[in-house]
Amino acid sequence: MDVDADDAVLLRRSEQARTRGDYREGRRLAEHVVARAAAAGDDPPLAEALRLVCNQAARLGDLEDAARAGAEAFTVADRLGDVPGQVEALNLLAFSYLQLALFDEALEAIERSTARAVALDDADLRAATFNRAGTIRSAMGDFDEAAELFDRASAGLTSRDVTSETRFCLLTNTADLVLNRAYSGRPVDAGDLRRGVELSGQSLALAEEAGNPYRRALTLLNRGGLTSYLDDPGPARRDLEAARDLARTHGYRSLELGVVEAYAMDALRRRDFEAATASFTEVVRTADALNDATVLVRAQELLARCHEELGDFRGALEAYRRFHALQTRQRSEAAQVRARLLTQTVELQQLRSHAETLDRQAHEDPLTGLRNRRSFDAALPALLAGAGDGDRVCVCLLDVDHFKVVNDTHGHGVGDEVLRRLGALLREDVRHQDLLARIGGEEFALVCVLRGSAPAGGPVDGVRRRLDRLRRKVEEADWSQVADGLRVTVSLGAVVGARPDPDGGGELLRQADQLLYAAKAAGRNRVVARPVSPR
Repeated sequence: MDVDADDAVLLRRSEQARTRGDYREGRRLAEHVVARAAAAGDDPPLAEALRLVCNQAARLGDLEDAARAGAEAFTVADRLGDVPGQVEALNLLAFSYLQLALFDEALEAIERSTARAVALDDADLRAATFNRAGTIRSAMGDFDEAAELFDRASAGLTSRDVTSETRFCLLTNTADLVLNRAYSGRPVDAGDLRRGVELSGQSLALAEEAGNPYRRALTLLNRGGLTSYLDDPGPARRDLEAARDLARTHGYRSLELGVVEAYAMDALRRRDFEAATASFTEVVRTADALNDATVLVRAQELLARCHEELGDFRGALEAYRRFHALQTRQRSEAAQVRARLLTQTVELQQLRSHAETLDRQAHEDPLTGLRNRRSFDAALPALLAGAGDGDRVCVCLLDVDHFKVVNDTHGHGVGDEVLRRLGALLREDVRHQDLLARIGGEEFALVCVLRGSAPAGGPVDGVRRRLDRLRRKVEEADWSQVADGLRVTVSLGAVVGARPDPDGGGELLRQADQLLYAAKAAGRNRVVARPVSPR
């Protein structure tokens, strides 16, 4: 059997081990392929093997190893031009960073992943990416944003291309969102709790169908935690004990910790502070042993509260002191982890730096720092493809009024500064998911997807109001700082409609251009916005 065939067999066996929850064996096999493929300079199996190492090392709690493997997996996929591989690596890397409490890095990784995933014709990967983004937001306490991301992930579940694993993850994480909200102390109504229990039942069926004990334990943990909030102690205890048994049998240390925390949170909710104190003491001890900083800090703070409720003020003071010391330690350890990972990846970053500089020069307008026309044309179809059936798309073109007069009166240097400052004003007023570009001399384009219910007056009126605020912002800016007596205004034309046919948005741009000329013909310094016209 040749080397390639051997690697393919080992990768298949590693994936099979991962699917059934045998992460130690799966990781061992994948690391064997990493060593062989790296020595042979064979990037395709190397990228896949690194993703498998990252996935399974994270499940085993070896988070720094997981992060290193994920970062290298992305680098190899980038070298191959394998965009789906880049997305998968970034999703795994974001999860590893989240577990390491490197929240900024987790957000950066998932934002990079999302930007790539929406451009792919891959319903499963898009759903998995939005699901991972929702998980990160949920863990950070941004529950409303997490719910929106889970909704976007759910929109793709009607596709037959979405795998059972992706469906399981989304069901589990949506239920976990309800539990996280409850753990945070925010009010959760009984209907949401029952819905979470129902989703957990569906994910449990998928876990049993896959024969994966990790997924089964995770689902039982979630369902037990949710059921306890419904004051149904018998089923809650049965689920939590079953989750603990599975975790102990298979070495899922993080899930065993989750069970102890669920008991502690339930006792706290029932105001049984003696039981809560005992349970949180165990959570602190276990989380410290596992180096789970996030759970450790949270549990130590709640332990201090329990001592206080029991009137044990000496114990409360000591617990609060330890809590603050842990916060300091968590920041220090996060910085150390960040430094270690940075040191180990700096060489790879240097190798990519030149390529990234060339890419930026090719896609960025050097005067304003916005996207250029080439980048706009490449990004527009992907943005429009990411719009759902019920969404609306706004395409707006903006032009500086009498820009030739500015140049003739004040000089081209002033004209350049006007464009620079205008680009900065526009950047301040758009969302990170919108598409903003300088597409001509003094012409800019803004494209956004309007999700959810329309504002009062309908989507066109909402767009008109938003753009008029932007128009006034430009008009009211202090342009005298650029040149004495300088006044700058802009005209805007915008069209709003459903997601267009697969023409890359060309018809929407044509209609927006017509409306821009209508704004200029009507006297300039105004907005003309209309619904899209039939062809």
